[in-house]
Amino acid sequence: MNCSVNYSKLLRGDKFFFGLSQEVADKDFAYPPTDLGDFVLLICGSAQEVLVLPRPLVLEMLEEVPTRKLDVFREAGSYILQTTKHPKLNVTEYLNAFPKAYATAEGSDSTASKALKTDRAHVKFQSALIDLGRAEGCSVWVPPGDRCLSYQGEPFATRTIARLPHFGFDENTRRIVQNIDVLWLVRNVIRKAFEIESSTVIYSGLLRLNDLVLAQPNTNIDLLIVASRTRRLKVFNQLSRPSFHPLIPQCAFFAFEDIEEQLKKIESIRSDQSVRVTGLIKGERFTLPDAYVYPSGV
Repeated sequence: MNCSVNYSKLLRGDKFFFGLSQEVADKDFAYPPTDLGDFVLLICGSAQEVLVLPRPLVLEMLEEVPTRKLDVFREAGSYILQTTKHPKLNVTEYLNAFPKAYATAEGSDSTASKALKTDRAHVKFQSALIDLGRAEGCSVWVPPGDRCLSYQGEPFATRTIARLPHFGFDENTRRIVQNIDVLWLVRNVIRKAFEIESSTVIYSGLLRLNDLVLAQPNTNIDLLIVASRTRRLKVFNQLSRPSFHPLIPQCAFFAFEDIEEQLKKIESIRSDQSVRVTGLIKGERFTLPDAYVYPSGV
């Protein structure tokens, strides 16, 4: 990755002040390509408080600003970025949000190589959901730490939104929402939320979706677990946990294999931004029979 490292001690008024180098703030200056992209690190007093800002976000906040100065205010546990001529921006979601590294060192063992392959599957289907969402005319969000990723030379950052709308959520709900693998939005309203389970335990993705439902019980969001068809039964078994029963009417399963089929359907129109399609994602809903017995060992 490329990064500009900047430090400020805490100043009067619970404020940090940063002056960026000229090349970092120059939108016409391009760093050499890297796997993880370009970042501006703002160290707010200590190494435990680092805002890991994607460079495109910083460039956006410096647009038409005559200086290269950034102010960060700490307000009730939140971090607020401010530049002249721009509204304040809550950047708390970028606190210590270091990008995920998917590369392994040369000569690593087979276990590490297998993990790399699996993680790349996650990136592959995250990228596919970005393309499918855009084909349906949606804005797409991925977690801050994932915007630096790319698949087959197509960066996530150029295909996803840099800021998550506020939605009126409280801070706890907002932190849950921003870390869901993929969100599709229409007019700043979340329509679909996806958790991709390629290598992680299915329980973790369901837990994030369940937290969202508990925090916002009246929202009408389609929730989807995306995994290989071979993991379908595991998804069903996890949904059968009593703690996840509220998810069953709202949560569906969508297979990796179906995503690949849908990508083929939109291949011819991906370059035409004026064409919109609908109904690309129709997951399988589960129902629990009255006599269902929760499986042992799950």
